[in-house]
Amino acid sequence: MDSIDKAIEDIKSHKSGEQWSYRGIAKKHGVARETLRRLHQEISLPREEYKNQQRKINPQQELELVKYIEKLTARRLSPTREMIQNFASAIAKTEISKSWVTRFINRNRLAIEPHWAPTMDRVRHQTDSEEKYRQFFQLLAEKIEEYNIKLCNTYNMDEKGFLIGVLGRSKRIFSKAMWDSKEVRTALQDGNREWITLLACICGDGTALPPAILFAAANKVLQSAWVEDIKVLKHQVFVSSSPNGWATNDIGLAWLEQVFNRYTKAKAGRSWRLLILDGHGSHVTMDFINYCDRNRILLLVFPPHSTHTLQPLDVVMFKPLSTAYSNALTKHLHNAQGLVSVKKGDFFRLFWQAWQCFREDLIHTAFRATGIWPLNPEAILRRFTYSTPEQEQRESSSDSSVLSVKNWQKTQTLVRSTAKEESSRDTQKILRSLHHLTV
Repeated sequence: MDSIDKAIEDIKSHKSGEQWSYRGIAKKHGVARETLRRLHQEISLPREEYKNQQRKINPQQELELVKYIEKLTARRLSPTREMIQNFASAIAKTEISKSWVTRFINRNRLAIEPHWAPTMDRVRHQTDSEEKYRQFFQLLAEKIEEYNIKLCNTYNMDEKGFLIGVLGRSKRIFSKAMWDSKEVRTALQDGNREWITLLACICGDGTALPPAILFAAANKVLQSAWVEDIKVLKHQVFVSSSPNGWATNDIGLAWLEQVFNRYTKAKAGRSWRLLILDGHGSHVTMDFINYCDRNRILLLVFPPHSTHTLQPLDVVMFKPLSTAYSNALTKHLHNAQGLVSVKKGDFFRLFWQAWQCFREDLIHTAFRATGIWPLNPEAILRRFTYSTPEQEQRESSSDSSVLSVKNWQKTQTLVRSTAKEESSRDTQKILRSLHHLTV
């Protein structure tokens, strides 16, 4: 028993009404008076107990989390700090802070290692290179072959936000006199900046899953006025809410279970489904990954900061959707002569008009333009075909990996020429490990 515990026991040994003082007992046991007072009054906890509470999860659970991160890394799903925060919150059944994640990483430096990006611009530049896109397509091709993925089971999911009263930029016809006099040089918009999120998912066969719409509601309660334009049997749409209108972990999992699995399971039968998405925290939680494992859903996460090039929804679909929504909003404002404000109850009617641009031909174009289906890496890689020597040197110097694609291909050829049986399990394991290290 240390001095502080002896001092507390000394206090407890005094009978009711017996005179004593913190100063006297602290001096007797050689401890700080204020520390003794706070511990006795349970204002603060003993050091070890405080450390355990700071950990949120016990050492064994923390070890399991480290193993889970190693498992995800082996599957090329190395988690972000946000994802680790989500995983730990699920284990602790309470909200885990960002500072906890930092302490967790520091405690487990021998098992896990973070890599910090200097700036967004540099990260985007590093990702936008032939070598990294080539690796992505090679991994995609391997998984399509390994799991026998079919066109009708290939999906892309993403989120898009709407400011319900804000118009996109458009060309307008102005009165020349008013323009020259600078009397009028802008178009009227409502300006309502309430946020609504769309969860969209398209399939390589040209179909789209029903949209999911998230309204912002402080108490998470949907108001009937917001959804009164949704008609049974006429509109296939899912509606939910969150405090800020953004997707949460629970909503991401609910979408996976109630929308994606519900509308794709029968078509897939016993075949695997490929779901390609970005690494947003609400998409790649522990529960999300485990549900996919149990239901034969193969997750493929785009390389960081590459969705502007590789994601079908970003590259082709969302721009026409934004334009169509702006057109519908413009028509609504003209009909109201700008006298009636745009409210949440108006959103679905305007959105549903815009949603009709998710046509089969446009969806096929989206998958084709990004080289995902039919699998055609050259759709993306051809932009690098005529790179100048200066560009090649800049790209090479920006590559932080010790193993380049050329080095990996040479090593792969060496392994295949040395191995007795190229198709053996050990040889394939070595080849996969080399590819993983390169990635």
